[in-house]
Amino acid sequence: MLENTARPSQPPPPATHRHVQQADLPPEQIHTQPPIPKGRLAGCVLAVLLGGWMLAVPVALIDRLKDASGPGVAVISGTVIVTAVATAGLGGFRFFNARDRRRWLSLALIAALAAAVIAAILSASQPDFGLLLAAPAVAAGVPALMALIRDARRS
Repeated sequence: MLENTARPSQPPPPATHRHVQQADLPPEQIHTQPPIPKGRLAGCVLAVLLGGWMLAVPVALIDRLKDASGPGVAVISGTVIVTAVATAGLGGFRFFNARDRRRWLSLALIAALAAAVIAAILSASQPDFGLLLAAPAVAAGVPALMALIRDARRS
């Protein structure tokens, strides 16, 4: 005789089975997360924008920078690129994980942003860069620093 080798069928769910919805719960069982501080989000967005700008400028000026004489341009360009990558990376990570309460993450972003602002201001000493990095660093980096420092003190 042939045996039935098919999978055994699963019993249907009970007729009263349904998904629990938030409206079905009493108010004391509903957990709502606190809102994300707007200063943190604004600081992260400004950090990403400043980091992106600081990456775009050396790439756009690559022909002028490679012809420049002296090691100062290479050191400043390298510092600008490293701080821009760190600032944009940490700013983006912090933006997408804004509910994360790890203090070291906030301090790392503040340090990277401060280093990026300092590198951008130092780049103004090179004629090839001029104010292409210093002006956005003062316009976007300093307010982002203030917002992130204020947010770090609150949490």
